[in-house]
Amino acid sequence: MTFEEVYKILYKKYKVARWDDVDKELKVSDVTTISTWELFALIDGLKETYAPKIKMPQKIMLVFMEMKFNYQVDFEFFWKLMGDCVATDYLRENYKEEEIMTAWLHPELIEVVDG
Repeated sequence: MTFEEVYKILYKKYKVARWDDVDKELKVSDVTTISTWELFALIDGLKETYAPKIKMPQKIMLVFMEMKFNYQVDFEFFWKLMGDCVATDYLRENYKEEEIMTAWLHPELIEVVDG
């Protein structure tokens, strides 16, 4: 789900805004009611699009985190190192470059899985 899709839902279903033909301007509601569950569904839809979880085995995640935080190397140096150890081989073989960069920038998105 994109932000534009969320806006469309809010406009159509919750009528948070309407076009005023007389004043020729967009009128926005100061207050609207949306159920907690529907709000969570919108947020979850945005998370799937813009912040998906990156699943990796714990051993790989630990090496990844050690490189990022203990050695404090930048991503470019890390990327050059890839292929020099089993963990980075695993990353290169199992993830797209964009996923690895996302995990580097947002390690909170890493989800540990068995493997």
